Amino acid sequence: MPLSAMPRPARRAVLASPLALLALSSCGPNVAGGGGDEADGALRFTWWGNATRDELTRKALAAYEEVAPDVSLSAETGDWSGYWDKLATQVAGGDTPDILQMDEGYLAEYSSRGILADLAEASIDTAGIDPDALEAGRVDGGLFALNAGINAPVLLANPAVFEEAGVEMPDDTTWTWDDLVDIATRISESTAEGTFGVQQFAAAGGPPLTVFLRQLGAERFSADGGIGFTAEQLAQWWEFTLRLQDSGAAPEASVAVEEAGQTVDQTLFAVGRCALQAQWSNQAVTFDNALGGTVKALRMPSHAGSAAEAGLWYKASMYFSVSATAKDPETAAAFVDWMVNSPDAGKILLAERGVPANLEVRDAIREDLSDADRKAVDFIEAIAEELGDPPPLTPPGGGAVDDGITRRAEDVLFERSTPAEAAQAVVDEAPVLLG
Repeated sequence: MPLSAMPRPARRAVLASPLALLALSSCGPNVAGGGGDEADGALRFTWWGNATRDELTRKALAAYEEVAPDVSLSAETGDWSGYWDKLATQVAGGDTPDILQMDEGYLAEYSSRGILADLAEASIDTAGIDPDALEAGRVDGGLFALNAGINAPVLLANPAVFEEAGVEMPDDTTWTWDDLVDIATRISESTAEGTFGVQQFAAAGGPPLTVFLRQLGAERFSADGGIGFTAEQLAQWWEFTLRLQDSGAAPEASVAVEEAGQTVDQTLFAVGRCALQAQWSNQAVTFDNALGGTVKALRMPSHAGSAAEAGLWYKASMYFSVSATAKDPETAAAFVDWMVNSPDAGKILLAERGVPANLEVRDAIREDLSDADRKAVDFIEAIAEELGDPPPLTPPGGGAVDDGITRRAEDVLFERSTPAEAAQAVVDEAPVLLG
């Protein structure tokens, strides 16, 4: 999110409005929380997701109420596109839900404003959680979120489109970005009009930019909360994405921007008109189901042609957090503990939110995984020895920088700006956005 790969606006991490964020700055832990159904004392749990996630999560809520019959839980669901604006409004109005699904792109923002409880002070067992996954929920020494599932950048491939084009699937341990352009161009040229080799990464957003930058020795953000790249490095990325467009490997700008606004099931990849699409690995489950179980999960290319230098990392697909104003903080924390540490919860949720960070839970669910879930798990485990260090956490204001990159990318694709001009504009405006 944030840069989680979901349909636009779901595949674009859209920052809550500036007015809402200004409201957040005044909302600390002393603001009255709660809201919702106060009559029965239900704890409110809010999350974003799709129909599958909603179904599985509601099953988990029902199972927990059998384990803890004195606890009542109410669900507040929505899709990514409206989730953050609604949450910002709730926080500003002193109506924060008790338990929140949280994203990396907003974790620093919300924790720094005193909106989230420090779970290090709660009775949560973290011994079984992968240390790196646990660390991903820390901000300035506090544990403000628990990893709901492990993700990694992935390129999903549709073998049917490769076959139609007569192009072989690449060796994803050795291919380069140049190989990607060549393969995708040949697919576009050898298939029906309106079918493409690869999505336009610049319009779609998501992990490819971060992977590309990391292979240049850069990051989206620095450890001290600034941007982690130069204008020259960002321009190099956009020069590459223009190659995708100019070669015909990816759709032209108008089609690419329109596609970025489609729901998951209407993307070119999901309807069989695109061979390669960048995603987070948990989305392999959704797209594999859409394409009849045929999706292949591939590593991103590298500049060097080596999987060990691809710069992949494990990312929290999303987190569970507890509000600093939760009506019953310990009970809320106990529920989060059960969601991440209980094999019973794991057998319900499976890998839809990503691969479980608790290794005991991961082992417990293996035999229950669908073929689609197994693809996500197998990919996560296959790249374990190739990982780089995780990127620095997105700082407060980082979502505005990402939004600016998206706007400038469209300028590049429509030839309103050169890559160098657009990249310099991003670098110039970033300090103001990051405050």
